[in-house]
Amino acid sequence: MIYLDYAATTPMYPGAIEQYRLAAEQAYGNSSSLHDIGNRAAQILERARTQLLALLGQTDGNIVFTGSGSEANYIAIQHLLRQSQKTTVLTLACEHDSVLLPLERLASNTILLPLLPNGSFDWTYFKTVCTDEVGVVSIQHVNSDTGFIFPVEEIAQFCQARGILFHCDGVQGFLKHPLSIDSFDAYTCSSHKVYGPKGLGAVYLRRPLFSPYYAAHHELGIRPGTVDIPGIVAFLTACEHYQSENPRFQAASQKFRGMLQKRLPHASYHVVESSNQLASICAIHTKKMDGQFVLLALNRAGIAVSAGSACRAGENGPNSTLRAIQYDETAAHGLIRLSFGLHTTKEEVERCIDFLCTLDT
Repeated sequence: MIYLDYAATTPMYPGAIEQYRLAAEQAYGNSSSLHDIGNRAAQILERARTQLLALLGQTDGNIVFTGSGSEANYIAIQHLLRQSQKTTVLTLACEHDSVLLPLERLASNTILLPLLPNGSFDWTYFKTVCTDEVGVVSIQHVNSDTGFIFPVEEIAQFCQARGILFHCDGVQGFLKHPLSIDSFDAYTCSSHKVYGPKGLGAVYLRRPLFSPYYAAHHELGIRPGTVDIPGIVAFLTACEHYQSENPRFQAASQKFRGMLQKRLPHASYHVVESSNQLASICAIHTKKMDGQFVLLALNRAGIAVSAGSACRAGENGPNSTLRAIQYDETAAHGLIRLSFGLHTTKEEVERCIDFLCTLDT
């Protein structure tokens, strides 16, 4: 089967699998144990924190390893809301559910920010609603449905100058697009988006203070549960490999986007993109067909794509990102997402295009 859904998840890098195996054999101790075997695991854990901090360009702050990028977002939002004396939050209407759903419970007032019709961040509206009542701003780096890149560095600096805490969901952008988090209060990432193991994420916290769950003994007292040392070793191994491969991969992805834009019939398909775009995520508006219909037809043809974030798979509602750029509710049902990976080939993309063209006839 042709796999074009790398934004949902990636296969593990073979070198990461091997490092997982070695760590599971040689560093199997509990990193909180006081004996030498536990100490060996603790040393590996602290080295991994230092490595991830370096990948993020930071020397201050702390890394907490989590069970997923979603949990990392939950911890980050809980932290910032409890640090702030204010409970109004600004976030995008097209944020991931792992941000929007916790805010429904945790924030007293959440203001959802639309985008401009071209997919750009709406600075004018943001500055209008970013009043003295706002305590936290949470903006994703890269949108998972479309690959839109948002100016999170500039937003964070704006917030910092006004004493507003800033969180960035970096799950889709981590290692894929250059970023300085110097002005961020919290930043999150996920292992399985960069060819590491599933069930593992991380949150960078500039000021880690407390657990959002209960008094814990692991991960700086913030997250309960024995730490997955082999998984963390595999995650950092995958990061190093992905970082070296990303320039080649993004260049190839840009060529794949060009093929789609050139060959897809414009009467039936439109490649949705902004002026600041991650090449490896390609959203296609299916003008005449429901996106889930096209997804299932492609699946029967042996081609795996998605209709947006896998966390909302099976929901046949309008796509939130298309709604945020002012598509009406009917049109916002028509989206498929192709996302390319390190092993995507020109021939695979051509086969996908050929099949989409047959659906148009």
